[in-house]
Amino acid sequence: MEDKRLAEDLLKKYLDAKATPKEIEQVENWYNSYEGKNKTLSQSQKAVIERRMLITLQQHIQQRPKAKTAIIRNNTFLQIAASTLLICSIGLFWLKTRPHPQQKTQQPLLIARTQANEKKTITLTDGSEITLNPSSRLSYPAKFAASFREISLEEGEAFFKIAHDEKRPFNVQLPGKLYTKVLGTSFTIRAFKASNALNISVSTGKVAVGNKNQVFGTLVKGQQMTYDKNKETAIISQTPVPDTRIVFEGINLRQALQKLAYIYSIKIELNPASLGNLGCTATFHSKQKPEEILNIICSLYNLKYDTTPDHQSFKIYKQ
Repeated sequence: MEDKRLAEDLLKKYLDAKATPKEIEQVENWYNSYEGKNKTLSQSQKAVIERRMLITLQQHIQQRPKAKTAIIRNNTFLQIAASTLLICSIGLFWLKTRPHPQQKTQQPLLIARTQANEKKTITLTDGSEITLNPSSRLSYPAKFAASFREISLEEGEAFFKIAHDEKRPFNVQLPGKLYTKVLGTSFTIRAFKASNALNISVSTGKVAVGNKNQVFGTLVKGQQMTYDKNKETAIISQTPVPDTRIVFEGINLRQALQKLAYIYSIKIELNPASLGNLGCTATFHSKQKPEEILNIICSLYNLKYDTTPDHQSFKIYKQ
């Protein structure tokens, strides 16, 4: 059991970009034995490979191999397989890398651009809204694919308010071969070609940032990342959070609480679960604390909630 836990911890460190060079080499060497596999896999094939990878990890941890020089490779398939293994226990869906190019289908692209003194808001087919600041250019498909959503900020600055969709992660391709990946959140990207620095700041939710080789980190509300395009290095720091509207419209209580849990990185449980079928239409602001929002929601439905001492888990129930 101890070896299994060490193996899972090592995979998580690798996906979090926190592994040491020795640990990176261990994981990538184990991956090489599967590199020749077909990268379009069924769920059952993934499950078999995941089990074999975990067994191999346990065996190598027991052997404690000597360290060698680490080389970072394009590891899309490994992160898909390893992330699938971890999702079942710790829900790290947003840490997987961007979709493999072979998964993409050709879609006609639309171009939105702004002049030096102009702002423009674009509403995408999934309900996401993007506000382009002056001197910016964005390309996006006329219709998103069934399994993923992807656009490209080619130049400039934009504020993204992404519609939540657990089945279709949202990717933003950026200059310098950088990308962001989210499920549903709001954030700002500043990426001018004339500047060596690229900046990403998060207003609500979580945003994973990486390139083809690694994930630099997952930003949460109040954090920003400054990326040096020449050195390919990233620095994460704190930033003031702008006030953003949180809108629940035409959804049920279960969907509203799922969105709230994602935005604030908390856990919310409904008891009984049937309460989730209640309709929910409301507007809140990101500067409100989750307790304040839950107080209002519970008062509307004559409900109560309990919370853990760290205010990270909430249980809503009938009075």
